[in-house]
Amino acid sequence: MANRIYGEARVDLDDGRELTLRFDFGALAEAEEAADKGTQEMMAELAKGGARLKTARAMLYGALRFHHPDLTLEDAGELLLSDSGNISEAMGRAMSEMAERRSKANPPTGAEARRKPPPGIGTRSSKSGRKAA
Repeated sequence: MANRIYGEARVDLDDGRELTLRFDFGALAEAEEAADKGTQEMMAELAKGGARLKTARAMLYGALRFHHPDLTLEDAGELLLSDSGNISEAMGRAMSEMAERRSKANPPTGAEARRKPPPGIGTRSSKSGRKAA
C-alpha cells in the first residue's frame, strides 16, 4: 500500500532554485537518524520555536530526500543558513499538510468520536439559531 500520509511544499530559493520538501514516513526516519532523536522530540522542539540547529537541519534533510536524493546533510545546513525564511515557511506548510492528511486518514474512534457531533449536524434550537427565552 502506498504511503498517502505525507505533506509536500515547494520552495523558491533566493538563488533561483526550486526545491520540493516532502514529509512522510521515510523523511521522518531520515531525520531521526540524522538528529539522533525521536520524531516527537523533534516536533516538540520545532513547535516551541527553539529547535536546535541539528534538529532543524535533520528535518530539512529528511524532507529533501524524496525529491532531491543528491543533496547531503551538509547541503541542508547550508540551505538553512542561506535561505532560512523561505525554507522555514515551506517546512511549516509541508508539516501542516502531513498533519491534515494524517487526521483525515485516522479519524477519531470510540469515546473521542462521540465527543463532537459529526459535520453537518447542527445544534441550533430554532430556525434563526437563537434559543427561546
